[in-house]
Amino acid sequence: MKLSRIVRWEFVHAVRSKQFLLMTVLIPGIVAVAILGASSAGAFSGSGSSGPSTPPPPFLIALFLAVILFMGSFISGVMTMYGVVREKQSRVVEIVLSSVSPFEMMTGKILGLGMAGLLQVIAWSATAYYVASRFLPTSLASLALVHWLTYPIYFVLGYLFIASLYASVGAVMKDVQSGGATGLVGLIPYAPIAFTKFIIENPDALAVRIAGFLPPFTPAVMMLRIGAVPMLSEGTRFVPAWEIALSLASLALGVFFMMRFAARVFEVGMLMYGKSASLRELWRWGRRGAS
Repeated sequence: MKLSRIVRWEFVHAVRSKQFLLMTVLIPGIVAVAILGASSAGAFSGSGSSGPSTPPPPFLIALFLAVILFMGSFISGVMTMYGVVREKQSRVVEIVLSSVSPFEMMTGKILGLGMAGLLQVIAWSATAYYVASRFLPTSLASLALVHWLTYPIYFVLGYLFIASLYASVGAVMKDVQSGGATGLVGLIPYAPIAFTKFIIENPDALAVRIAGFLPPFTPAVMMLRIGAVPMLSEGTRFVPAWEIALSLASLALGVFFMMRFAARVFEVGMLMYGKSASLRELWRWGRRGAS
């Protein structure tokens, strides 16, 4: 019951903020209206687009989702980090922790802000798809059942993992400007984006397959692999089902343990003032908690 109340409070507080409304409603709305106006003007002048012809390959959709995932999770993660640092500075959290556990507090914050962030991502994705469809041959017809089943799960679990990671970082920072090397931890899940070309061209390489089972890299690597394999084999095969199942299981366990890790860091870090913790302290607190 306490957890659901925390989730609801964090969600409502986030969606009512001016920044959320600006980024989620106003800006996508202005972009959509502008594109609609430009398309209408082009239609009247006879220079409009002829519409979609050939749908893009699945790996392009996977890459798009991976980029949107990291953009959304970065913003949501930063929101979580700012919230944790702000509560730490005001010391309000010391009163809150007298009635709820650190795990409930941190999990509620991650889930509440994550739900708000996912709404934001959905709005961005819909706007981006609409804009792209006005100028490019954009269609979801190239997606197979495996894509429809796996992409949303990888997306949501990856979102929660990254948000938990940012929450852990925020709990050990004195303020946002003094994160130091600790703040670089939040960049770990973004590593696969730098190797997109290699993953797409070599989806069955041993290093790529191993990376697909490592929770920080699983969402982007597996979405790109699942999208690239049919392209290279003319749609006659997909990533083995056992690899997909194992990667999802490892990612789900990674989310659970990352949330517990964040709660332990949160429990100790909230009571520490004056300086940001080092990476060694972050790891030690996450392993042992307050004991």
